[in-house]
Amino acid sequence: MNLRTHSSRLIDVGDYLKDEIKWLLFYRSNSPTSFGRGDRVRIDLSKATFIIPFCLLSFLAYCKSLHQRTKHRVTLCNIPTNPPIYQYMERTDFFVLASRYTVIDGDYSAVTLWNRDIASQKLLGIVEIGRNRIDSALKIAQTILELKRRYDEILGFFERTHSDAELFFTILSEIAANIPEHSKSAGYLLVQKYESVKKGTVFTSVSIMDTGVGIKRRLREQIRRRQKKPGRKLVKDSDYLEFAFSKNATRSGAGLHSVVQSIGRWHPSDTALLAVSGKAVLYKPQGRGNFNFSNEDLSFAGTHITLWFYGDLQT
Repeated sequence: MNLRTHSSRLIDVGDYLKDEIKWLLFYRSNSPTSFGRGDRVRIDLSKATFIIPFCLLSFLAYCKSLHQRTKHRVTLCNIPTNPPIYQYMERTDFFVLASRYTVIDGDYSAVTLWNRDIASQKLLGIVEIGRNRIDSALKIAQTILELKRRYDEILGFFERTHSDAELFFTILSEIAANIPEHSKSAGYLLVQKYESVKKGTVFTSVSIMDTGVGIKRRLREQIRRRQKKPGRKLVKDSDYLEFAFSKNATRSGAGLHSVVQSIGRWHPSDTALLAVSGKAVLYKPQGRGNFNFSNEDLSFAGTHITLWFYGDLQT
């Protein structure tokens, strides 16, 4: 009889949470698929200096995936309070949502937390979107109403740089709606505004992720159900991701294709987009209008999407 030896592993997250590409490199080297049932995982955050919304949600998904594989909650240790990494994670309600999958090593009860009224001006905490379509539609609608209420704090620069800010809400609605409709899993949304006085720019980051079936599996089921060929051969994960953002992937003309159309109405320098599902990566960098699809040697559970909308702080 072969008995598997359970391991106890310490993972140093380094400073990979401040950059999307760095986070993908971390994920490649520490994929949840390399862990098994019974393994104990500790994650050291001592070197973290900054966290962006995409990485925070992906980190939440990472901990969730580890918990699902090992059947043990992940231990988070050495969370910095200076720089205020712990304070930021607390303000976004990360610990509330991650409590199902993680446990914190250490006493942070004496840490001075951010004033929520002040900190919330340019940050909308993590919104959980459940599997129930009716409840999720209500949650998405409430989120959009809250963003409209805080328009000046979070989205006000659109007035100076774009003629139709409603495009932003169209994009947000379409991507968020894909979670209850297609992922078969709960998902998370995080919206945050940044300002760089040094660079004279301001941008809003919108990140949405789920740990569901992923775009490839969802499209396979959809194609079989419709009994309609997609018009091209789909083999790699990137083929399915590219098809998901094409007009042929939807009968209504909405869906992810409308995201591409909406982004296309802005100047390329005003937007950027990153989507990861399975082994597929979509990237539209700032300053370019092309959407590049590639296959990578990593596999993300579910779908992770982040968008950036840039404006001029000085106009």
